[in-house]
Amino acid sequence: MAYVFQDKTFDVIVCGAGHAGCEAALAAARMGASTLLLSGNIDTVAQMSCNPAIGGQAKGHIVREIDALGGEMAINTDATAIQFRLLNESKGPAVQSPRAQCDKKAYQFRMKHTLELQPNLQLFQATVTELVYEGTRVVGCRTNLDIDFRGRTVVITTGTFLRGLLHIGMNKNEGGRLGDYSARTLSASLLAAGIELRRLKTGTPPRISGRSIDFARMEEQKGDEHPTLFAFHDTHDPQALFHVEQVGQQRLGWVPGTDQVSCWMTHTTEQSAAIVRRNLHTSAMYSGQIEGVGPRYCPSIEDKFVRFADKPRHLLFLEPEGRHTDEYYINGLSTSMPFAVQLELVRSIPGLERAELLRPAYAVEYDFAPPTQLWPSLESRKVEGLFMAGQINGTSGYEEAAGQGVVAGINAVQKTRGGSPMVLGRHEAYIGVLIDDLVTKGTNEPYRMFTSRAEHRLLLNHGSAEMRLLPQIRKLNLLTPDRRQRIERKAERVGHWLTKLETTRHQGLMWGDHVRREADAPPVSLPAEFLAESPQVQAEVLYRIRYRGYLEREARVIERLSGLERVRIPLDLNYREVRGLRLECALKLAELRPATLGQASRISGVNPADISVLMVLIESGRAGDRPADPGTGT
Repeated sequence: MAYVFQDKTFDVIVCGAGHAGCEAALAAARMGASTLLLSGNIDTVAQMSCNPAIGGQAKGHIVREIDALGGEMAINTDATAIQFRLLNESKGPAVQSPRAQCDKKAYQFRMKHTLELQPNLQLFQATVTELVYEGTRVVGCRTNLDIDFRGRTVVITTGTFLRGLLHIGMNKNEGGRLGDYSARTLSASLLAAGIELRRLKTGTPPRISGRSIDFARMEEQKGDEHPTLFAFHDTHDPQALFHVEQVGQQRLGWVPGTDQVSCWMTHTTEQSAAIVRRNLHTSAMYSGQIEGVGPRYCPSIEDKFVRFADKPRHLLFLEPEGRHTDEYYINGLSTSMPFAVQLELVRSIPGLERAELLRPAYAVEYDFAPPTQLWPSLESRKVEGLFMAGQINGTSGYEEAAGQGVVAGINAVQKTRGGSPMVLGRHEAYIGVLIDDLVTKGTNEPYRMFTSRAEHRLLLNHGSAEMRLLPQIRKLNLLTPDRRQRIERKAERVGHWLTKLETTRHQGLMWGDHVRREADAPPVSLPAEFLAESPQVQAEVLYRIRYRGYLEREARVIERLSGLERVRIPLDLNYREVRGLRLECALKLAELRPATLGQASRISGVNPADISVLMVLIESGRAGDRPADPGTGT
C-alpha cells in the first residue's frame, strides 16, 4: 500500500523539472500556493539537454516576457551566460532578438538553488508513474517509490521523457536524453483518461573535446561589446541577482556580460556530403526506425543534404558548453547515424580533422499530447485540474517550454482559487501567439516560435514586455510591490515623453518629426531632460515615435478584430445542425470547441463565410445560452 506524502494536499503539483516545470513551480509558489515539484533526478533540474543557449529569433522576446511575468529564465541566463549576441542587429528593433550562450552546469545549478530557496515550494526526487483521478478530475499522482501525492491541480511538464526512445543508427536505448531514464507508464495513465497521444522526434549533435579542435581553421565569433541582457534590470532589485538575504547565501553566477568567450564558425565539405549520402541507409531517420515527426526548422544533417541538395555546404557553429569544461557543442550537426559514421563525418569538417567525440549525436522519440485538447489556459479539456506545458504540447525549445510553464503555473493557482485564468492575447505577447497557435491550430511537428508567426509583431518589441503585460501583472499580483511600482514609473515616464515630444516644437517641427526623419539614429539635439532618462525609457520612447504610424495602424486592426474575440460561442453548440455551415468546418469546430469567433476564425479549414454563418446564428439568439468556459474564465 502506497504512503501518502505527509498526508498533505498541495495546491499545485508539477511533474517534471525541466524548463517548463521550473517556471510553473516558481510561478505557483510565488503566488503563494503550496507547490510540489517532482523530478526523476533532481541533479538534472533545468538541464540544457541540447544547445546551452537561450534566446534567438522570437525566443528572446519570450524570455523577456517570462521575466515580466515574474519568471526566472531571464535572470538565470544573465547570471550564467558566457556570451551575448543581439541577432538581426542591422534590422528593425521589432525583429531584433537577444541570444546568450550559457555555462551549461552553472545555469542548471543556479536554477536548482533558486528552487530550493523558494518559499511555498518543495522539491522532491521521484518518478511519476501515473495520475490519480476522481471521476473526470485529477487529484494527485503516484510514483515509483510507492509514495502518493495529493494535489488540487497537477501540471505535466515531461519534456521528451514520455516513453522516450534514443536512436544512434540501429542502436536503441530507453531514455528522455542520453544517460537518463524514460517515463514508461505515465502515458498509459493519460490514455486511460481519454487524452490522445502521438509521437514526435528531435535530435542533438555530438559533443567534442576542445583540445582536439584546430581553431586556426575557423572563423571566430565574439560576443557583443555592449550586451543586450534578458532581464529588466532597471526594475529588478539589484540585490536579488546573487545575494539571498534571508539565509545569507550567495547564488552561483557572475556579473552579466563580463569575461565573454568566443564561439567559432566552420562548415561542411563535399566530403561531408558524400559520407552522409553513402550512409543514409544507416540513419535511424531514413531507415524507418523512427515513426515520430522531426522538427522542420532544426533539421538533421541528413535532412540538410537530402532536402537542400543544391547547397554546396552548410554552416556549423562550435559553441563552448561552459567556463569550466573543454566540451564543445557542434551546432548544426544533429544526426542519428551510427557512431562510426558520425566520427568520419565530424573529421571531414575544417578544423575538426582530429576531433575527439565525448558524446555521440542521437535522435530521441517521445510521446506528446496534441495541444488542441487544451483550453487556452493550458488546462486539459478532458481532465479538470490537469495542466500541460512544454514539449508534451508539441513544442521545441527551452524558451517555448518556459513560457508555457509560467502560464500553466499561474493558471493552476487561479484554478485552486476559483479565479479567472490568465489568457494572453496575440497582440499582448509572443507567449500569447504560441499558446493560441497550439490550442487552436495544433501541430504535427515540433513547434518553434518565429517573429513571422505574430501578425502584430511591431507591438511586441522585446523592450516593451513589462509595459505590455502590466495589466496582467496588476490583476494577478505577479510581482513584488516594489518591482511593480518601478514598472509603473517607467510606463509613466514613457507616456510623458511620448506626449511631450509629439506636442513640442523645435526648429519648426515637432520633436517627434525630427526623430522620424533620423530613422537610423536618435537626433543629437534631443532635450537634455530626455537624455537624462534611463536608456530603457529612451529606447522605448524612440521606438514608439519612429514607428508611430505603423503602431497606430496595428492598434486599429486589433480593435477591428477584437469584435470577433468578444463574441462567445456556446460550448454545447451542435455544429452539425447549423444550416449553411460546411461539413469540414462543422467537424473541425465540433472537435476544437473554440471559445470565441476570433479563435474559430484561426482554425484551419474555417473560412470567412463560415464565420458569417455563426455570427448570424449567435446574433439571432438561436445559439442558446453559453455555459461557463473553464479555459477562458468567461
